[in-house]
Amino acid sequence: MGNHGIGHIVRTVLDTPENAAVVNELKEHAREAGFKAGYNQCVAHVNSFFRSRFIDERSGFHGVDTEARYVAAVNAYNNLSLFAIGDIEQCLEAEDYVDRLRLLYEPPEKKNASGDAGTSGTKEN
Repeated sequence: MGNHGIGHIVRTVLDTPENAAVVNELKEHAREAGFKAGYNQCVAHVNSFFRSRFIDERSGFHGVDTEARYVAAVNAYNNLSLFAIGDIEQCLEAEDYVDRLRLLYEPPEKKNASGDAGTSGTKEN
């Protein structure tokens, strides 16, 4: 468990559907905000070069507050509640927390024939 269990638990938490969805939304809104900022910067450069007044009305993000959408996505990520974390906390509260974590996260092919993950002892008070 010490060599492989923690990495497996971390991968399990990172691969949860809730985390993946929020991270994808965060990346999407960051990309939108960056695109809009880049488009506006380009318009500013073109305007100074041609001494004209181009605006961002042709941009797909004209009138869209991409920064607010990005901030909302960051807040959603920071406030994300993962079901897997609750499972881990419940295991850690038990006397036989290592065994419970193994039962929860060890791949099925590594469990022994009796269906449990083996005994590693209990918490010492």
